Amino acid sequence: MRNWEVLRHAALLLGWGCAAGVALAAGGHHGVDDAAILEPGTCELETWFTRAGAGERLLHAGAGCRVGPVELGVAAERARDPSGHATGYGLQVKWATEVAPGLSAGVSVSSGWQAHVRPRYQGTTVSGLLTWAVRDDVALHANVGRDLVHGAPDLNRSGVAVEWTPKTGWSLMAERYVESATQFVRAGARWTATENFTVDLSRAHSLRGPGPSNWTLGATWLIDRR
Repeated sequence: MRNWEVLRHAALLLGWGCAAGVALAAGGHHGVDDAAILEPGTCELETWFTRAGAGERLLHAGAGCRVGPVELGVAAERARDPSGHATGYGLQVKWATEVAPGLSAGVSVSSGWQAHVRPRYQGTTVSGLLTWAVRDDVALHANVGRDLVHGAPDLNRSGVAVEWTPKTGWSLMAERYVESATQFVRAGARWTATENFTVDLSRAHSLRGPGPSNWTLGATWLIDRR
């Protein structure tokens, strides 16, 4: 594979997977994470499929568990475009706590690797997280962070989101964020099919930058080991 193709696949994984393959927020594939972690004794499985233009596809599978005061996650992603395909792997550590009634803050650190290239290590993302529960049915989220890309200039990332639960079992989300030198807006909906199973569908629209607009369909399973 030519060098420019390697760089293209690395950028694809970085842009869609939060530093080459891990995006283990409660929001799953969304660009803005929340300042919350799993409860003690619980784990989570998630998967999503992203489709963009020009034959670009990405399949994600991940798992996370609460371990002491933090949430630990692992993930793998398979990305494909007309020039070929790439596989990435990621690890994440996330911590969050309530700092005031209805206000939580946290930190997320995720690192990624890509298979079949040298060097495999692609980079690390560090983000500060903030969530404000305005009402029982409305929450605001804000992120600010940095992609520490291996062998390339580092990139800023940031975003804000609003989440609204108009009725039991349904929530709607809108967000504006910057990721991989691209400005996006996203709108989506989440259906809570059962207490431990949810389905997400969203549309991300690229406003400015190289990242493509895309559709994503995802599912999450909560496993209670208590």
